[in-house]
Amino acid sequence: MAEDKLTFTYYLKLLFPFVKKDLGLLIFGLFAMLVTSGLRLLNPLILAQIIDHSIPDKNMAQMFQYGAYFVIVILLSGLLSYLQILLLSRLGIKIITKFKGNVFSHLLKLPVSWFNKQPVGELIARVESDSERVKVLFSDLSITIIGNVLFFIGGFVILFILQWQITIYILPAIILCGIGYWFLFKYLNKFFRLIRERYAIITAKITDYVQGIQMIQALNQEKKALQDVEKASLAKKKVEVHTQVIEYGSQSIFSFMVNVVFIIIVILVSAPKIIAGTLTVGILIVFIQYIYQLVWPLMQISENVMQIQRSFASLKRILELTELPTEDDTYTGTKIPVFAQEIKFENVWFAYKEDEWVLKDISFTIPKGKKIALVGPSGSGKTTTVSLLCGFYPVEKGRILIDGVPLSEMDFREWRKKIGLILQDVYLFPGSILENVRVYNDQISEDKVQKAISIVQLDDFIKKLPEGINAELAERGQNISQGEKQLISFARALAFEAEIIIMDEATASIDPQTEAKIQRSMENLLSGKTALVVAHRLTSVLDADEILYFSDGRITARGKHNELLQTSPEYQKLVELQMLKVQDE
Repeated sequence: MAEDKLTFTYYLKLLFPFVKKDLGLLIFGLFAMLVTSGLRLLNPLILAQIIDHSIPDKNMAQMFQYGAYFVIVILLSGLLSYLQILLLSRLGIKIITKFKGNVFSHLLKLPVSWFNKQPVGELIARVESDSERVKVLFSDLSITIIGNVLFFIGGFVILFILQWQITIYILPAIILCGIGYWFLFKYLNKFFRLIRERYAIITAKITDYVQGIQMIQALNQEKKALQDVEKASLAKKKVEVHTQVIEYGSQSIFSFMVNVVFIIIVILVSAPKIIAGTLTVGILIVFIQYIYQLVWPLMQISENVMQIQRSFASLKRILELTELPTEDDTYTGTKIPVFAQEIKFENVWFAYKEDEWVLKDISFTIPKGKKIALVGPSGSGKTTTVSLLCGFYPVEKGRILIDGVPLSEMDFREWRKKIGLILQDVYLFPGSILENVRVYNDQISEDKVQKAISIVQLDDFIKKLPEGINAELAERGQNISQGEKQLISFARALAFEAEIIIMDEATASIDPQTEAKIQRSMENLLSGKTALVVAHRLTSVLDADEILYFSDGRITARGKHNELLQTSPEYQKLVELQMLKVQDE
Protein backbone atom coordinates (compact mmCIF):
# COMPACT_ATOMS: atom_id res chain seq x y z
CA MET A 1 0.00 0.00 0.00
CA ALA A 2 1.55 3.26 -1.14
CA GLU A 3 2.29 5.80 1.54
CA ASP A 4 0.59 8.61 -0.38
CA LYS A 5 -2.69 6.74 -0.06
CA LEU A 6 -2.50 6.68 3.71
CA THR A 7 -4.35 9.92 4.31
CA PHE A 8 -7.22 10.78 6.63
CA THR A 9 -9.55 11.12 3.62
CA TYR A 10 -8.48 7.72 2.31
CA TYR A 11 -9.29 6.07 5.65
CA LEU A 12 -12.70 7.76 5.81
CA LYS A 13 -13.59 6.60 2.28
CA LEU A 14 -12.52 3.09 3.19
CA LEU A 15 -14.60 3.03 6.39
CA PHE A 16 -17.69 4.73 4.96
CA PRO A 17 -19.34 1.46 3.70
CA PHE A 18 -19.40 0.20 7.30
CA VAL A 19 -21.20 3.37 8.47
CA LYS A 20 -23.51 3.83 5.48
CA LYS A 21 -26.45 1.75 6.78
CA ASP A 22 -26.37 3.51 10.16
CA LEU A 23 -25.79 7.02 8.87
CA GLY A 24 -28.93 8.22 10.69
CA LEU A 25 -27.39 7.43 14.07
CA LEU A 26 -24.26 9.37 13.18
CA ILE A 27 -26.33 12.33 12.01
CA PHE A 28 -28.31 12.26 15.27
CA GLY A 29 -25.04 12.13 17.22
CA LEU A 30 -23.76 15.11 15.28
CA PHE A 31 -27.01 17.04 15.89
CA ALA A 32 -26.98 16.19 19.61
CA MET A 33 -23.36 17.28 19.79
CA LEU A 34 -24.12 20.63 18.12
CA VAL A 35 -27.01 21.32 20.50
CA THR A 36 -24.95 20.25 23.52
CA SER A 37 -22.04 22.50 22.49
CA GLY A 38 -24.43 25.42 22.06
CA LEU A 39 -26.02 24.83 25.46
CA ARG A 40 -22.61 24.67 27.13
CA LEU A 41 -21.81 28.10 25.67
CA LEU A 42 -24.94 29.60 27.28
CA ASN A 43 -24.06 28.91 30.92
CA PRO A 44 -21.37 31.62 31.39
CA LEU A 45 -23.58 34.16 29.57
CA ILE A 46 -26.50 33.39 31.90
CA LEU A 47 -24.17 33.76 34.89
CA ALA A 48 -22.94 37.12 33.56
CA GLN A 49 -26.54 38.38 33.33
CA ILE A 50 -27.15 37.49 36.96
CA ILE A 51 -23.93 39.21 38.12
CA ASP A 52 -24.26 42.34 35.96
CA HIS A 53 -28.03 42.89 36.12
CA SER A 54 -30.06 40.78 38.55
CA ILE A 55 -27.78 41.30 41.58
CA PRO A 56 -27.12 45.08 41.10
CA ASP A 57 -30.86 45.67 40.42
CA LYS A 58 -31.79 43.43 43.41
CA ASN A 59 -34.27 41.70 41.09
CA MET A 60 -34.86 38.35 42.78
CA ALA A 61 -37.51 37.23 40.28
CA GLN A 62 -35.15 37.80 37.39
CA MET A 63 -32.32 36.05 39.23
CA PHE A 64 -34.50 32.98 39.84
CA GLN A 65 -35.59 33.07 36.20
CA TYR A 66 -32.00 33.06 34.99
CA GLY A 67 -31.21 30.38 37.58
CA ALA A 68 -33.99 28.21 36.17
CA TYR A 69 -32.56 28.72 32.67
CA PHE A 70 -29.16 27.69 34.02
CA VAL A 71 -30.55 24.44 35.51
CA ILE A 72 -32.58 23.62 32.36
CA VAL A 73 -29.51 24.10 30.17
CA ILE A 74 -27.46 21.74 32.37
CA LEU A 75 -30.19 19.06 32.46
CA LEU A 76 -30.88 19.22 28.72
CA SER A 77 -27.18 19.15 27.93
CA GLY A 78 -26.70 16.12 30.19
CA LEU A 79 -29.64 14.25 28.63
CA LEU A 80 -28.43 14.83 25.08
CA SER A 81 -24.90 13.79 26.04
CA TYR A 82 -26.25 10.56 27.58
CA LEU A 83 -28.31 9.70 24.47
CA GLN A 84 -25.39 10.55 22.24
CA ILE A 85 -22.97 8.27 24.11
CA LEU A 86 -25.53 5.44 24.43
CA LEU A 87 -26.52 5.31 20.76
CA LEU A 88 -23.03 5.85 19.37
CA SER A 89 -21.55 3.18 21.65
CA ARG A 90 -24.08 0.71 20.24
CA LEU A 91 -23.22 1.91 16.75
CA GLY A 92 -19.51 1.40 17.40
CA ILE A 93 -20.05 -2.19 18.61
CA LYS A 94 -22.31 -2.97 15.64
CA ILE A 95 -19.94 -1.57 13.06
CA ILE A 96 -16.77 -3.05 14.53
CA THR A 97 -18.41 -6.49 14.65
CA LYS A 98 -19.13 -6.18 10.93
CA PHE A 99 -15.60 -4.85 10.35
CA LYS A 100 -14.02 -7.81 12.17
CA GLY A 101 -16.17 -10.17 10.11
CA ASN A 102 -14.85 -8.63 6.89
CA VAL A 103 -11.25 -8.82 8.13
CA PHE A 104 -11.63 -12.47 9.15
CA SER A 105 -13.39 -13.29 5.89
CA HIS A 106 -10.41 -11.88 3.99
CA LEU A 107 -8.04 -13.77 6.27
CA LEU A 108 -9.72 -17.07 5.41
CA LYS A 109 -9.07 -16.47 1.71
CA LEU A 110 -5.34 -15.82 2.03
CA PRO A 111 -3.06 -18.51 0.57
CA VAL A 112 -1.49 -21.25 2.69
CA SER A 113 1.96 -19.94 1.77
CA TRP A 114 1.24 -16.71 3.64
CA PHE A 115 -0.03 -18.47 6.78
CA ASN A 116 3.13 -20.57 6.90
CA LYS A 117 5.12 -17.40 7.61
CA GLN A 118 2.82 -15.80 10.20
CA PRO A 119 2.85 -16.29 13.99
CA VAL A 120 -0.64 -17.22 15.21
CA GLY A 121 -0.55 -14.70 18.06
CA GLU A 122 0.20 -11.80 15.72
CA LEU A 123 -2.81 -12.69 13.57
CA ILE A 124 -5.01 -12.76 16.69
CA ALA A 125 -3.68 -9.33 17.68
CA ARG A 126 -4.46 -7.91 14.25
CA VAL A 127 -7.96 -9.32 13.94
CA GLU A 128 -9.10 -8.77 17.53
CA SER A 129 -6.99 -6.22 19.40
CA ASP A 130 -6.29 -3.85 16.50
CA SER A 131 -9.95 -3.98 15.47
CA GLU A 132 -11.00 -3.00 18.99
CA ARG A 133 -8.77 0.06 18.77
CA VAL A 134 -10.38 0.98 15.46
CA LYS A 135 -13.78 0.90 17.23
CA VAL A 136 -13.23 4.35 18.74
CA LEU A 137 -13.50 5.83 15.24
CA PHE A 138 -17.14 4.70 15.14
CA SER A 139 -18.02 5.56 18.74
CA ASP A 140 -18.81 8.86 20.44
CA LEU A 141 -15.12 9.80 20.28
CA SER A 142 -15.33 10.96 16.66
CA ILE A 143 -18.41 13.05 17.44
CA THR A 144 -16.86 14.33 20.68
CA ILE A 145 -13.76 15.64 18.98
CA ILE A 146 -15.90 17.53 16.46
CA GLY A 147 -18.02 18.89 19.33
CA ASN A 148 -14.95 20.01 21.25
CA VAL A 149 -13.55 21.77 18.18
CA LEU A 150 -16.86 23.55 17.53
CA PHE A 151 -17.25 24.45 21.21
CA PHE A 152 -13.76 25.92 21.24
CA ILE A 153 -14.43 27.93 18.06
CA GLY A 154 -17.84 29.06 19.35
CA GLY A 155 -16.43 30.13 22.71
CA PHE A 156 -13.60 31.99 21.06
CA VAL A 157 -16.01 33.82 18.72
CA ILE A 158 -18.21 34.90 21.66
CA LEU A 159 -15.17 36.18 23.56
CA PHE A 160 -14.05 38.08 20.46
CA ILE A 161 -17.50 39.69 20.11
CA LEU A 162 -17.69 40.62 23.81
CA GLN A 163 -14.15 42.03 24.08
CA TRP A 164 -11.92 41.62 21.06
CA GLN A 165 -9.24 43.79 22.68
CA ILE A 166 -8.71 41.15 25.39
CA THR A 167 -9.18 38.14 23.12
CA ILE A 168 -6.38 39.08 20.73
CA TYR A 169 -3.89 38.94 23.61
CA ILE A 170 -4.49 35.21 24.14
CA LEU A 171 -4.77 34.38 20.42
CA PRO A 172 -0.98 34.05 19.76
CA ALA A 173 -0.56 31.62 22.67
CA ILE A 174 -3.43 29.45 21.36
CA ILE A 175 -1.94 29.40 17.84
CA LEU A 176 1.47 28.41 19.23
CA CYS A 177 -0.12 25.59 21.26
CA GLY A 178 -2.00 24.34 18.19
CA ILE A 179 1.13 24.30 16.01
CA GLY A 180 3.10 22.58 18.77
CA TYR A 181 0.49 19.86 19.14
CA TRP A 182 0.33 19.28 15.39
CA PHE A 183 4.06 18.51 15.33
CA LEU A 184 3.68 16.40 18.48
CA PHE A 185 0.98 14.24 16.89
CA LYS A 186 3.12 13.58 13.83
CA TYR A 187 6.07 12.64 16.01
CA LEU A 188 4.09 10.29 18.28
CA ASN A 189 2.26 8.47 15.48
CA LYS A 190 5.27 6.27 14.66
CA PHE A 191 5.52 5.27 18.33
CA PHE A 192 1.84 4.29 18.48
CA ARG A 193 2.39 1.97 15.53
CA LEU A 194 5.54 0.54 17.12
CA ILE A 195 3.62 -0.17 20.35
CA ARG A 196 1.00 -2.15 18.38
CA GLU A 197 3.75 -4.16 16.67
CA ARG A 198 5.44 -4.93 20.00
CA TYR A 199 2.06 -5.97 21.44
CA ALA A 200 1.55 -8.37 18.52
CA ILE A 201 4.99 -9.91 19.16
CA ILE A 202 4.11 -10.53 22.83
CA THR A 203 0.77 -12.08 21.87
CA ALA A 204 2.50 -14.33 19.34
CA LYS A 205 5.07 -15.53 21.89
CA ILE A 206 2.45 -16.25 24.57
CA THR A 207 0.31 -18.14 22.04
CA ASP A 208 3.26 -20.27 20.93
CA TYR A 209 4.32 -21.12 24.48
CA VAL A 210 0.78 -21.97 25.58
CA GLN A 211 0.31 -24.25 22.57
CA GLY A 212 3.62 -25.94 23.32
CA ILE A 213 3.25 -26.00 27.12
CA GLN A 214 3.67 -29.78 27.32
CA MET A 215 7.09 -29.66 25.68
CA ILE A 216 8.09 -26.55 27.66
CA GLN A 217 7.34 -28.34 30.93
CA ALA A 218 8.87 -31.64 29.83
CA LEU A 219 12.18 -29.91 29.04
CA ASN A 220 12.05 -27.62 32.11
CA GLN A 221 12.11 -24.51 29.95
CA GLU A 222 9.50 -22.51 31.87
CA LYS A 223 12.12 -20.01 33.02
CA LYS A 224 13.41 -19.50 29.47
CA ALA A 225 9.86 -18.98 28.15
CA LEU A 226 9.18 -16.46 30.92
CA GLN A 227 12.42 -14.59 30.17
CA ASP A 228 11.56 -14.47 26.46
CA VAL A 229 8.11 -12.99 27.11
CA GLU A 230 9.52 -10.57 29.70
CA LYS A 231 12.15 -9.42 27.22
CA ALA A 232 9.46 -8.70 24.61
CA SER A 233 7.33 -6.97 27.28
CA LEU A 234 10.29 -4.83 28.33
CA ALA A 235 10.83 -3.73 24.72
CA LYS A 236 7.17 -2.68 24.53
CA LYS A 237 7.39 -0.99 27.94
CA LYS A 238 10.34 1.16 26.86
CA VAL A 239 8.45 2.48 23.85
CA GLU A 240 5.28 3.05 25.91
CA VAL A 241 7.14 4.91 28.68
CA HIS A 242 8.94 7.11 26.16
CA THR A 243 5.63 7.86 24.41
CA GLN A 244 3.73 8.60 27.62
CA VAL A 245 6.47 10.87 28.99
CA ILE A 246 6.29 12.99 25.84
CA GLU A 247 2.49 12.81 25.56
CA TYR A 248 1.56 13.60 29.16
CA GLY A 249 4.49 15.96 29.67
CA SER A 250 3.34 18.07 26.76
CA GLN A 251 -0.23 18.01 28.06
CA SER A 252 0.96 19.27 31.46
CA ILE A 253 2.77 22.17 29.81
CA PHE A 254 -0.30 22.91 27.73
CA SER A 255 -2.57 22.77 30.80
CA PHE A 256 -0.26 25.19 32.64
CA MET A 257 -0.34 27.59 29.70
CA VAL A 258 -4.14 27.65 29.57
CA ASN A 259 -4.96 27.47 33.27
CA VAL A 260 -2.33 29.90 34.52
CA VAL A 261 -0.83 32.00 31.73
CA PHE A 262 -4.13 32.68 29.94
CA ILE A 263 -5.92 33.67 33.18
CA ILE A 264 -3.07 35.98 34.17
CA ILE A 265 -3.21 37.65 30.75
CA VAL A 266 -6.99 38.14 31.01
CA ILE A 267 -6.80 39.63 34.54
CA LEU A 268 -3.90 41.94 33.67
CA VAL A 269 -5.68 43.24 30.57
CA SER A 270 -9.20 43.47 32.04
CA ALA A 271 -8.40 44.88 35.52
CA PRO A 272 -7.74 48.47 34.28
CA LYS A 273 -10.94 48.37 32.20
CA ILE A 274 -13.02 47.25 35.18
CA ILE A 275 -11.53 49.99 37.36
CA ALA A 276 -12.24 52.50 34.59
CA GLY A 277 -15.84 51.25 34.34
CA THR A 278 -15.56 50.21 30.68
CA LEU A 279 -15.79 46.50 31.51
CA THR A 280 -18.15 44.72 33.86
CA VAL A 281 -17.31 42.02 36.37
CA GLY A 282 -19.77 39.74 34.57
CA ILE A 283 -17.74 39.96 31.36
CA LEU A 284 -14.58 39.12 33.33
CA ILE A 285 -16.39 36.10 34.81
CA VAL A 286 -17.45 35.09 31.29
CA PHE A 287 -13.81 35.26 30.14
CA ILE A 288 -12.57 33.24 33.11
CA GLN A 289 -15.39 30.69 32.78
CA TYR A 290 -14.86 30.30 29.05
CA ILE A 291 -11.13 29.90 29.43
CA TYR A 292 -11.63 27.21 32.07
CA GLN A 293 -14.29 25.56 29.91
CA LEU A 294 -12.09 25.83 26.83
CA VAL A 295 -9.26 24.10 28.67
CA TRP A 296 -11.13 20.81 28.81
CA PRO A 297 -12.11 20.77 25.12
CA LEU A 298 -8.53 21.56 24.19
CA MET A 299 -7.21 18.88 26.52
CA GLN A 300 -9.83 16.44 25.24
CA ILE A 301 -9.05 17.37 21.64
CA SER A 302 -5.41 16.54 22.24
CA GLU A 303 -6.30 13.26 23.97
CA ASN A 304 -8.92 12.41 21.32
CA VAL A 305 -6.45 13.06 18.54
CA MET A 306 -3.93 10.85 20.33
CA GLN A 307 -6.52 8.05 20.50
CA ILE A 308 -7.44 8.53 16.85
CA GLN A 309 -3.77 8.40 15.94
CA ARG A 310 -3.54 5.07 17.80
CA SER A 311 -6.66 3.89 16.00
CA PHE A 312 -5.23 4.80 12.62
CA ALA A 313 -1.98 3.02 13.50
CA SER A 314 -4.05 -0.12 14.20
CA LEU A 315 -6.18 0.48 11.10
CA LYS A 316 -3.07 0.70 8.95
CA ARG A 317 -1.90 -2.68 10.27
CA ILE A 318 -5.30 -4.20 9.47
CA LEU A 319 -5.34 -2.66 5.98
CA GLU A 320 -1.93 -4.15 5.28
CA LEU A 321 -3.63 -7.49 5.96
CA THR A 322 -6.80 -6.87 3.96
CA GLU A 323 -4.88 -5.62 0.92
CA LEU A 324 -2.90 -8.84 0.60
CA PRO A 325 -3.90 -10.81 -2.53
CA THR A 326 -6.27 -13.69 -1.76
CA GLU A 327 -6.54 -17.09 -3.41
CA ASP A 328 -9.35 -15.62 -5.51
CA ASP A 329 -6.83 -13.14 -6.93
CA THR A 330 -4.22 -15.83 -7.58
CA TYR A 331 -6.38 -18.64 -8.93
CA THR A 332 -8.66 -17.14 -11.55
CA GLY A 333 -9.80 -20.32 -13.35
CA THR A 334 -13.53 -20.75 -13.89
CA LYS A 335 -13.92 -24.18 -15.49
CA ILE A 336 -15.83 -26.76 -13.46
CA PRO A 337 -13.43 -29.69 -12.95
CA VAL A 338 -14.35 -33.10 -14.36
CA PHE A 339 -12.12 -36.00 -13.33
CA ALA A 340 -12.99 -39.04 -15.44
CA GLN A 341 -9.63 -40.33 -16.69
CA GLU A 342 -6.36 -39.11 -15.20
CA ILE A 343 -4.33 -36.48 -13.41
CA LYS A 344 -1.06 -35.66 -15.09
CA PHE A 345 1.99 -33.80 -13.78
CA GLU A 346 3.83 -32.50 -16.84
CA ASN A 347 7.39 -31.16 -16.37
CA VAL A 348 6.50 -29.43 -13.08
CA TRP A 349 9.00 -27.15 -11.36
CA PHE A 350 8.43 -25.34 -8.07
CA ALA A 351 10.45 -23.24 -5.60
CA TYR A 352 9.43 -21.63 -2.29
CA LYS A 353 12.31 -19.19 -2.73
CA GLU A 354 13.49 -17.86 -6.06
CA ASP A 355 15.77 -20.30 -7.92
CA GLU A 356 15.86 -22.74 -4.98
CA TRP A 357 13.96 -25.49 -6.76
CA VAL A 358 12.17 -27.99 -4.53
CA LEU A 359 10.66 -29.85 -7.51
CA LYS A 360 12.64 -30.28 -10.70
CA ASP A 361 10.95 -31.41 -13.89
CA ILE A 362 8.44 -33.76 -12.22
CA SER A 363 6.26 -35.82 -14.57
CA PHE A 364 3.89 -38.68 -13.68
CA THR A 365 0.30 -39.77 -14.18
CA ILE A 366 -2.43 -40.75 -11.69
CA PRO A 367 -5.08 -42.81 -13.54
CA LYS A 368 -8.57 -42.63 -12.08
CA GLY A 369 -9.19 -45.34 -9.53
CA LYS A 370 -5.48 -46.13 -9.05
CA LYS A 371 -3.24 -45.82 -6.01
CA ILE A 372 0.02 -43.94 -6.52
CA ALA A 373 2.62 -43.78 -3.73
CA LEU A 374 5.34 -41.18 -3.17
CA VAL A 375 8.31 -42.35 -1.11
CA GLY A 376 11.79 -41.07 -0.42
CA PRO A 377 13.83 -39.14 2.15
CA SER A 378 12.52 -36.07 3.95
CA GLY A 379 12.82 -32.86 1.96
CA SER A 380 12.77 -34.63 -1.39
CA GLY A 381 9.58 -32.87 -2.58
CA LYS A 382 6.78 -35.34 -1.79
CA THR A 383 4.63 -33.04 0.36
CA THR A 384 5.21 -30.15 -2.04
CA THR A 385 3.83 -32.31 -4.86
CA VAL A 386 0.69 -32.95 -2.81
CA SER A 387 0.34 -29.24 -2.00
CA LEU A 388 0.49 -28.33 -5.69
CA LEU A 389 -2.24 -30.85 -6.51
CA CYS A 390 -4.44 -29.34 -3.76
CA GLY A 391 -3.88 -25.88 -5.25
CA PHE A 392 -2.17 -24.49 -2.17
CA TYR A 393 0.61 -23.12 -4.38
CA PRO A 394 0.63 -22.28 -8.10
CA VAL A 395 2.97 -24.27 -10.37
CA GLU A 396 5.88 -22.10 -11.51
CA LYS A 397 6.96 -24.12 -14.57
CA GLY A 398 5.16 -26.96 -16.29
CA ARG A 399 1.54 -27.78 -15.56
CA ILE A 400 -0.90 -30.15 -13.86
CA LEU A 401 -3.62 -31.50 -16.15
CA ILE A 402 -6.99 -32.95 -15.14
CA ASP A 403 -8.30 -34.95 -18.09
CA GLY A 404 -6.16 -32.71 -20.30
CA VAL A 405 -7.38 -29.42 -18.77
CA PRO A 406 -4.77 -27.34 -16.87
CA LEU A 407 -5.52 -27.10 -13.16
CA SER A 408 -4.86 -23.34 -13.37
CA GLU A 409 -7.94 -22.95 -15.60
CA MET A 410 -10.26 -24.67 -13.13
CA ASP A 411 -12.35 -23.27 -10.31
CA PHE A 412 -10.00 -24.12 -7.44
CA ARG A 413 -12.77 -24.35 -4.83
CA GLU A 414 -14.73 -26.84 -6.92
CA TRP A 415 -11.53 -28.83 -7.47
CA ARG A 416 -10.82 -29.02 -3.74
CA LYS A 417 -14.30 -30.49 -3.17
CA LYS A 418 -13.06 -33.58 -4.98
CA ILE A 419 -10.11 -34.01 -2.59
CA GLY A 420 -10.00 -35.64 0.83
CA LEU A 421 -6.74 -34.57 2.51
CA ILE A 422 -5.44 -36.69 5.39
CA LEU A 423 -2.31 -35.43 7.13
CA GLN A 424 0.04 -36.88 9.73
CA ASP A 425 -0.85 -34.14 12.20
CA VAL A 426 -4.64 -34.36 12.25
CA TYR A 427 -6.26 -31.10 13.30
CA LEU A 428 -9.36 -31.56 15.41
CA PHE A 429 -11.52 -28.63 16.45
CA PRO A 430 -12.96 -28.18 19.95
CA GLY A 431 -16.43 -29.71 19.74
CA SER A 432 -18.12 -33.07 19.21
CA ILE A 433 -16.91 -35.99 17.11
CA LEU A 434 -19.92 -35.38 14.86
CA GLU A 435 -18.88 -31.81 14.12
CA ASN A 436 -15.25 -32.82 13.62
CA VAL A 437 -16.22 -35.39 11.00
CA ARG A 438 -18.44 -33.04 9.03
CA VAL A 439 -16.39 -29.92 9.94
CA TYR A 440 -19.52 -27.90 10.82
CA ASN A 441 -21.15 -28.65 7.42
CA ASP A 442 -24.78 -29.20 8.43
CA GLN A 443 -25.62 -30.47 4.94
CA ILE A 444 -23.82 -33.69 5.86
CA SER A 445 -26.41 -35.72 7.76
CA GLU A 446 -25.77 -37.57 11.00
CA ASP A 447 -26.57 -40.86 9.23
CA LYS A 448 -23.84 -40.20 6.68
CA VAL A 449 -21.38 -39.50 9.51
CA GLN A 450 -22.39 -42.74 11.24
CA LYS A 451 -21.87 -44.66 8.01
CA ALA A 452 -18.41 -43.12 7.49
CA ILE A 453 -17.46 -44.00 11.07
CA SER A 454 -18.58 -47.58 10.51
CA ILE A 455 -16.57 -47.93 7.29
CA VAL A 456 -13.33 -46.83 8.96
CA GLN A 457 -13.98 -49.20 11.90
CA LEU A 458 -14.34 -46.53 14.55
CA ASP A 459 -17.63 -48.00 15.85
CA ASP A 460 -16.16 -49.74 18.90
CA PHE A 461 -14.50 -46.58 20.12
CA ILE A 462 -17.68 -44.50 19.61
CA LYS A 463 -19.89 -47.05 21.43
CA LYS A 464 -17.73 -46.81 24.56
CA LEU A 465 -18.44 -43.09 24.85
CA PRO A 466 -21.56 -42.11 26.86
CA GLU A 467 -22.54 -39.42 24.34
CA GLY A 468 -21.52 -41.43 21.25
CA ILE A 469 -20.69 -39.24 18.26
CA ASN A 470 -21.80 -36.20 20.28
CA ALA A 471 -18.94 -36.70 22.74
CA GLU A 472 -16.89 -33.54 23.14
CA LEU A 473 -13.24 -33.51 22.09
CA ALA A 474 -10.63 -31.42 23.84
CA GLU A 475 -8.61 -28.83 21.93
CA ARG A 476 -6.62 -30.61 19.20
CA GLY A 477 -8.22 -33.89 20.35
CA GLN A 478 -5.92 -34.27 23.34
CA ASN A 479 -8.36 -36.62 25.08
CA ILE A 480 -8.11 -39.34 22.38
CA SER A 481 -5.24 -41.36 20.89
CA GLN A 482 -3.33 -40.57 17.71
CA GLY A 483 -4.86 -43.60 15.99
CA GLU A 484 -8.39 -42.48 16.88
CA LYS A 485 -7.61 -39.02 15.54
CA GLN A 486 -6.46 -40.56 12.28
CA LEU A 487 -9.60 -42.67 11.94
CA ILE A 488 -11.71 -39.53 12.47
CA SER A 489 -9.81 -37.89 9.62
CA PHE A 490 -10.55 -40.96 7.43
CA ALA A 491 -14.24 -40.68 8.30
CA ARG A 492 -14.08 -36.98 7.43
CA ALA A 493 -12.83 -37.75 3.91
CA LEU A 494 -15.61 -40.32 3.42
CA ALA A 495 -18.33 -38.02 4.76
CA PHE A 496 -17.34 -35.35 2.25
CA GLU A 497 -17.50 -37.98 -0.55
CA ALA A 498 -14.05 -37.11 -1.86
CA GLU A 499 -13.15 -38.67 -5.24
CA ILE A 500 -9.42 -38.32 -4.62
CA ILE A 501 -7.84 -39.32 -1.32
CA ILE A 502 -4.50 -37.71 -0.53
CA MET A 503 -2.62 -39.09 2.46
CA ASP A 504 0.52 -37.34 3.61
CA GLU A 505 2.43 -39.44 6.16
CA ALA A 506 -0.92 -40.47 7.64
CA THR A 507 0.53 -43.41 9.60
CA ALA A 508 4.00 -42.08 10.38
CA SER A 509 3.37 -41.40 14.08
CA ILE A 510 1.31 -44.51 14.91
CA ASP A 511 2.49 -47.71 16.56
CA PRO A 512 2.47 -50.92 14.44
CA GLN A 513 -0.57 -52.40 16.23
CA THR A 514 -2.67 -49.30 15.62
CA GLU A 515 -1.30 -49.08 12.10
CA ALA A 516 -2.57 -52.59 11.36
CA LYS A 517 -6.09 -51.50 12.32
CA ILE A 518 -5.74 -48.34 10.26
CA GLN A 519 -4.53 -50.40 7.27
CA ARG A 520 -7.84 -52.25 7.31
CA SER A 521 -9.68 -48.93 7.49
CA MET A 522 -7.58 -47.63 4.60
CA GLU A 523 -8.71 -50.50 2.41
CA ASN A 524 -12.31 -49.46 3.00
CA LEU A 525 -11.49 -45.79 2.62
CA LEU A 526 -9.66 -46.18 -0.69
CA SER A 527 -12.08 -48.67 -2.23
CA GLY A 528 -13.16 -47.25 -5.57
CA LYS A 529 -11.18 -44.03 -4.97
CA THR A 530 -8.16 -42.48 -6.62
CA ALA A 531 -5.34 -42.26 -4.08
CA LEU A 532 -2.08 -40.37 -3.78
CA VAL A 533 -0.19 -41.60 -0.73
CA VAL A 534 2.96 -40.02 0.73
CA ALA A 535 4.60 -42.51 3.07
CA HIS A 536 7.70 -43.19 5.08
CA ARG A 537 6.32 -46.53 6.24
CA LEU A 538 6.20 -48.74 3.19
CA THR A 539 3.63 -51.15 4.66
CA SER A 540 0.87 -48.75 3.57
CA VAL A 541 2.00 -48.62 -0.07
CA LEU A 542 3.14 -52.16 -0.91
CA ASP A 543 -0.05 -52.68 -2.91
CA ALA A 544 0.24 -49.36 -4.79
CA ASP A 545 -0.27 -49.47 -8.55
CA GLU A 546 2.90 -47.38 -8.90
CA ILE A 547 5.52 -46.20 -6.44
CA LEU A 548 7.49 -43.03 -7.22
CA TYR A 549 10.82 -42.65 -5.47
CA PHE A 550 11.71 -38.98 -4.86
CA SER A 551 15.24 -37.75 -4.30
CA ASP A 552 16.42 -34.14 -4.26
CA GLY A 553 13.27 -32.89 -5.99
CA ARG A 554 13.32 -35.45 -8.79
CA ILE A 555 11.67 -38.81 -9.43
CA THR A 556 14.67 -41.15 -9.64
CA ALA A 557 12.77 -44.46 -9.82
CA ARG A 558 9.24 -45.69 -10.45
CA GLY A 559 7.37 -48.97 -10.58
CA LYS A 560 5.63 -51.52 -8.36
CA HIS A 561 7.15 -52.68 -5.09
CA ASN A 562 8.73 -55.86 -6.50
CA GLU A 563 10.04 -54.04 -9.55
CA LEU A 564 11.74 -51.36 -7.49
CA LEU A 565 13.35 -53.97 -5.27
CA GLN A 566 15.11 -55.21 -8.39
CA THR A 567 15.90 -51.91 -10.11
CA SER A 568 16.41 -49.25 -7.42
CA PRO A 569 19.22 -49.58 -4.87
CA GLU A 570 17.85 -46.54 -3.00
CA TYR A 571 14.42 -48.12 -2.64
CA GLN A 572 15.94 -51.45 -1.66
CA LYS A 573 17.94 -49.75 1.08
CA LEU A 574 14.79 -47.99 2.33
CA VAL A 575 12.97 -51.36 2.55
CA GLU A 576 15.85 -52.96 4.45
CA LEU A 577 15.98 -50.11 6.96
CA GLN A 578 12.23 -50.37 7.56
CA MET A 579 12.40 -54.14 8.02
CA LEU A 580 15.11 -53.71 10.66
CA LYS A 581 13.01 -51.08 12.38
CA VAL A 582 9.94 -53.33 12.41
CA GLN A 583 12.02 -56.21 13.83
CA ASP A 584 13.35 -53.91 16.56
CA GLU A 585 9.81 -52.82 17.43
